Amino acid sequence: MEENLGKADVAIVGGGVVGAACALELARRGAEVRVLERGRLGHGCSYGNAGWLTASLALPLAAPGQTLKALGWLFNRESPFYIRPRFDLTLASWLVRFLANSRQAPFERGARALIELSRWSVDFWERLERRAPESFGFARNGLLSVYENEKSLAAAERRAELTARFGIPYEIWNVETIRRREPAICGDVIGGLFFPEDALCDPYPAVLALVDAAKRLGVRFEEQAEVLDITPNGTGNRVRTSRGVIHAKEIVIAAGVWSGSFGRRLGLRLPMLGAKGYSLLARRREPHPACSIYLAERKIAISPHTNALRISGTLELVGEDLSVDRRRVAAMVRGAGQMLDLGEVSTADVDVWRGLRPCMPDGMPAIGRARGARNVWLATGHQMTGLKTAPGTGRLLAELISGETPTVDPAPFRADRF
Repeated sequence: MEENLGKADVAIVGGGVVGAACALELARRGAEVRVLERGRLGHGCSYGNAGWLTASLALPLAAPGQTLKALGWLFNRESPFYIRPRFDLTLASWLVRFLANSRQAPFERGARALIELSRWSVDFWERLERRAPESFGFARNGLLSVYENEKSLAAAERRAELTARFGIPYEIWNVETIRRREPAICGDVIGGLFFPEDALCDPYPAVLALVDAAKRLGVRFEEQAEVLDITPNGTGNRVRTSRGVIHAKEIVIAAGVWSGSFGRRLGLRLPMLGAKGYSLLARRREPHPACSIYLAERKIAISPHTNALRISGTLELVGEDLSVDRRRVAAMVRGAGQMLDLGEVSTADVDVWRGLRPCMPDGMPAIGRARGARNVWLATGHQMTGLKTAPGTGRLLAELISGETPTVDPAPFRADRF
């Protein structure tokens, strides 16, 4: 006989940063919440990402002007954006939708919405750092994007002018300013953009701080609790897990890249693909970067933590494949080493983390009630913006479930748009 694990107002499927943020905001509104994580809390895409809390980069993945460049990269195994050649109708359909959404008008609408969500979220992380029992390395030291050719820099300045309209200040740095302000950069650059309000943190401790805050409000987190099926039962749902049965009025799917395959069990059709990214930690060297650094043309993120340097990057459309491609990792490290003095970094001797970013073809997360499902809600599809928008996502979803007037416009995130 299956164990009865009790009742909840809301059961959240997924114990990453988005699931934890939704749990916290729902508990603040008096809901009894259970979070069901099939593995360990925060060990998915939340665990080893760049840790960037950068509203300046809170943009839809489907961006105008990037299509031809991306197509040129697609089948180069060492490029920043890669698709392993294969016959896959799901991938082909996703790419067609992606190209259709790579237009200026939808991009600007999405950028405005994501930036608003991100700015509130970064302020939330700053407040949480001040009251959390242990620091998770929050630092608002800014982000410096550096460029190696004039065409890329000019395009970046146009993009910065757009995001400035949505409240993101920036500074234009010439080569002399970069050398003086950020001597860690030793490669050839022609200029850069500095975003002073951007921040970073250590991602896994940040998730744990969020979990701790939610637990203090009564949220129960269940690890190793894989959801096997969900059956509507009267006014709620019977949720059968690998640890027993829970009865919940509302279900929130916040399972990252696995939301697509999980949603199919409930009859949902989410056009989601996983985009694999890598990161590794290199030892601290002097001069240590004073701020986060984005090697823009190479699509490589440099995150200066207190005792280490995190190198992150690449985007590979893979579905749910978590294998490690050492050649791509080596290319990422080699590219970073051409711009900063990293010393000897052997990719064979260090732990390489990889995570799957959940990507919708329009590059926007799905936040709200699922199509045709009265008691099922979505909080997923955040691509590279999960950490930087999670608190805002949790607040918006909790407002929608609770029937409150949303503090941000929910329309760009409509979960029933697919």
